Amino acid sequence: MKVLVTGGTGFIGRRLIKKLVDEDHEVYAFVRSTSNRSGLPESVIFREGDLLDSESLEEAVEGMDAVIHLAAYFDFYPKDVDLLYKINVDGTKNLMNACVGTSVARFIYCSTTETIGPVRYPPASEDTELRPQFDYGESKVLAEKAVREISSDTDLAHIIIRPTGVLGEGDLYTAYELIKALNDGEIPVLPGDGNKHVMYTHVDDVVRGFVAALTSQSALNTTIILCPDEPMKYKELVEFLTNYLGVDAPKRRIPTSLAKIGIGLLSPIKNRGRNTFLWHTQTIQSMDEDRWYENKRAKRLLGWSPKFTMQEGLKRAIDWYYEHDYLERRQ
Repeated sequence: MKVLVTGGTGFIGRRLIKKLVDEDHEVYAFVRSTSNRSGLPESVIFREGDLLDSESLEEAVEGMDAVIHLAAYFDFYPKDVDLLYKINVDGTKNLMNACVGTSVARFIYCSTTETIGPVRYPPASEDTELRPQFDYGESKVLAEKAVREISSDTDLAHIIIRPTGVLGEGDLYTAYELIKALNDGEIPVLPGDGNKHVMYTHVDDVVRGFVAALTSQSALNTTIILCPDEPMKYKELVEFLTNYLGVDAPKRRIPTSLAKIGIGLLSPIKNRGRNTFLWHTQTIQSMDEDRWYENKRAKRLLGWSPKFTMQEGLKRAIDWYYEHDYLERRQ
């Protein structure tokens, strides 16, 4: 199958492309001129362009059987909110419209469980009310809506995949920031009671979900969550991480409202010259909210099930951080 992958130089995309090549698909990567293409399989064919340039998109999708759209402005605290919506919403519309009337038979869109936002009555399913907390999640809600509308108005089938937060070897964003902060003793107290739930999916499980979506007929024109079988409570997550890292766990808990005041004071310092995920009041608030989902539909329609528990995924990520000097060993 000829498959065009956008976002192929990113964390998920690189592993997805390798998996597709291993399974003998003819893989094309849609990349910007500035994208770092090193480390991708030699057989990959690059098509250069921009999601906001319709002409480059039309050239890129020519002759494809399927498109997997991973590319996005991925930032929970974007410096340019307008650009985030342009890339994530308009860029998705542009790409899917370029596929209409061509050989492309299915458009597989990478969304996120952040479209759902905080879950009132966990676990959430694909039918749960959408209440995104971040602009990133809201942009994905709008992009999902566009994908469904274009699919409904044309004969182009779609599948929307909603992974949870993704972790694994090579990830240096949300999970890594928490792990490093705990390892470095930068979190002296924990907000809330720690009883809310969180889910991270190992990147290889996410990749297998997208590969399954390429051939599943029953999944066409549906939305599917990818997540582990079980969540972890935040207090369980912190205990597990500090035990595996060999460091002391934070001893005290304080009300989320107080923690947000403290982070509000630290945030300008922690985000000076960079943009973090952890050191923001909204992130602290999210630790007092449930993000617990179910994967029944993925199992039923994709024949997919996660190979890694959260704990196994975290261990693999931490071992990689040690090996590549992203973490200092404390024991």
